[in-house]
Amino acid sequence: MKTTALSLLSIVCAAEAFAPSARSGTSTSLASTSADEAAMEELKALAVAANPSVKYYDPLNLVDAPICDSKAGSIAWLRHAELKHGRVAMAAFVGYCVQSQGITWNFPDTFPQNVGGPEAQWDALSENLKWYVILTVGCLELIDEADSKGHYVTGKKTPGVHPVFARDQSKLSEEAQMRARVKEINNGRLAMLGIMGFVSASSVPGSVPILAGRIPEYAGNFWAPFASDFSMLN
Repeated sequence: MKTTALSLLSIVCAAEAFAPSARSGTSTSLASTSADEAAMEELKALAVAANPSVKYYDPLNLVDAPICDSKAGSIAWLRHAELKHGRVAMAAFVGYCVQSQGITWNFPDTFPQNVGGPEAQWDALSENLKWYVILTVGCLELIDEADSKGHYVTGKKTPGVHPVFARDQSKLSEEAQMRARVKEINNGRLAMLGIMGFVSASSVPGSVPILAGRIPEYAGNFWAPFASDFSMLN
């Protein structure tokens, strides 16, 4: 089924990568500037650790985009976003490898069998089941954004930590935590490239030569979670 169905699994991934130390919120401009500088320094250090060759690279200058009220908040938002996308991609990549080989849940009444590749498997699901998957992910997102402990853009919560699936890292040294963060960042980035390679190869035959003939082709609209002519008003 499509990678949308696997986004639920992304939140379960436990490692809190791409995560700066939590900072308390401040109100004065001087303190805010200090927090921005510290967040920027930490971002650059993490970028070097993740890829010593490329190092820090932000051609679109996203850290200065008007995402939050401060640069530190925008950096936290971007880190949280990349981490979630990386987890989605890692789950999707593994799921795509398995499902493209025809290995599916053995519940034919719920998950149709022999209908094609992962994208076609998603299309074959009932509309109700699709809604359950999407709304469940939405509920988990709301729980994350409304965490009583605080929000990651304010520095009261570490980006990447979900209140439902948080893992205790108190027994890990700071060095071990950093290694885990770097590994998850790199794995997530590779998975994002990988899953887009699968999508391209299945939707546009020959676009990824190494995958030619290795995964099923898909003639539908990958970006339509329901039918391509679906409307909420119907």
